[in-house]
Amino acid sequence: MKRVLSSANKSYVHVIFGVMIVGALLQSCASVPRIQSDDVPEGSLRLAQAVYLAPKSAILETKSLRDTLVSSGIDRAEIKDGSVILARAYCCNGPNEQITARMVYVPSTLSVEVGDMIELKTGHTPKNGDRGALNTVTRIVQKIDDNRESCGWDPPDERLWRRVLYCDWMEDDGWIKGGITSVWFKPTL
Repeated sequence: MKRVLSSANKSYVHVIFGVMIVGALLQSCASVPRIQSDDVPEGSLRLAQAVYLAPKSAILETKSLRDTLVSSGIDRAEIKDGSVILARAYCCNGPNEQITARMVYVPSTLSVEVGDMIELKTGHTPKNGDRGALNTVTRIVQKIDDNRESCGWDPPDERLWRRVLYCDWMEDDGWIKGGITSVWFKPTL
């Protein structure tokens, strides 16, 4: 499959999503936090590409985000640079790329880099007395510098901007294409 994030457009994507994450981090407490929401059923797995790693200072200084992390069970001491990332589900530079991007919590056991393809488990806001769940990285599916490239943007036509991440193994593993934004995801059983 084609390289996912070329070095030529890394800086462009970094700037666009840097501006976007500031807006996402500053969102109102009254709205559904982007780190606890998605367009597929809660608990589902889906793919995204890491495009921005939030610095620890931005996470801790943004009260709504910090409070959401802590109320979901994350200890402040666990928060570090890159504990929250912004990840895109669509490529390349179209309006859906920004609108559908999600904030995702990265457990301290993983080290995500900009350009990595990640699998995330979708979260939900608190309900029925529970803490809620964060969109959380479950694994890194493909590192940015991985030469095997079993994953890429579907369809592979570079002229299109509404392309979604797809890996060769997904259909065999029970993943389906659907949801509000028509992405590949694996529903909870």
